[in-house]
Amino acid sequence: MSRERVVVLGAGVSGLTTAVAMALSGCRVAIHAAEGPAQTTSSLAAAIWHPFYQAPDLVYLARARHTYATMRRLSADTASGVITKPLTEYFRRDAGEPWWAECVANLTRVRDTGMSSRFTCAYRMDVPVADTGTYLRYLMNMFLELGGTYVQRCVDDPVPLLDEAEVVVNCCGYGSRRFGDDALSLSRAIVLRAARDDAVSGCHIDDSDPALPTYIVERVHDIVLGGTADPGLTSTVIAEPQIRDILHRCTRLCDGVAKLRVIDARIGFRPIRGAPRVARDDKHARLFHNYGHGGGGFTLSWGCAHDVLRLAGIVSAGT
Repeated sequence: MSRERVVVLGAGVSGLTTAVAMALSGCRVAIHAAEGPAQTTSSLAAAIWHPFYQAPDLVYLARARHTYATMRRLSADTASGVITKPLTEYFRRDAGEPWWAECVANLTRVRDTGMSSRFTCAYRMDVPVADTGTYLRYLMNMFLELGGTYVQRCVDDPVPLLDEAEVVVNCCGYGSRRFGDDALSLSRAIVLRAARDDAVSGCHIDDSDPALPTYIVERVHDIVLGGTADPGLTSTVIAEPQIRDILHRCTRLCDGVAKLRVIDARIGFRPIRGAPRVARDDKHARLFHNYGHGGGGFTLSWGCAHDVLRLAGIVSAGT
């Protein structure tokens, strides 16, 4: 397919990445979105490459590997907001190397006698981390420079757009419920942003408790501390005990967190689905879907975009 008209719905990380990938493949692409990148759930993410809570899965692995390689390449451009940082992940059960270890560079087992007795082992690796505001603007600027157009509008039904485009890709996340996907739900996430400080270096993760993911993510301009995963909760109130709990858990991972100055606390809502929907629509052959990644939007973004291009016949299955 060459120079075909494509409409992508949504301007979060999945929508922007899909639109850029389509434009790089020679398509004429328009993004239709009710909100700009800065207003999306993606803008609140810690944006670290990491397969949170994911059971071993070959499709997930391929998508994560593709994204890792692409974001590592983007980190060479300082304008992208993507940097490579050492991540130390702590495990309460020693099951050997993480199942996704083949994706990452410089994986080593940490032999630290000072590690908390709560953990049996830890692994350190290099991973890409994005400053979300900078990275989303970078993707949008790349998209526009490739000749893409942006239309701010709320789309109530993607099907009529097939009259004006050869391909429509729905990347609306939780907004896809209004298109009929009742399998979607929300999981509330509370995260803190702290000012950068030499007391904390690199990234640290313990995701052994699905309800209380604990992570410290050093980015270009700040340090993100998390967090929570609260299925079904929609309150936007952040209580002081929740802030103290996040700080306590993060300090147990890295003593230096106690010295950080917290800038603000934020709430985001992850779109949760039993499995990401990256597929051709059941009824409309030229309508595709790419959403429902939960906390894995950044980790899967480039791999899922590539899969959409393959499904649409824009790239071959072997590319």
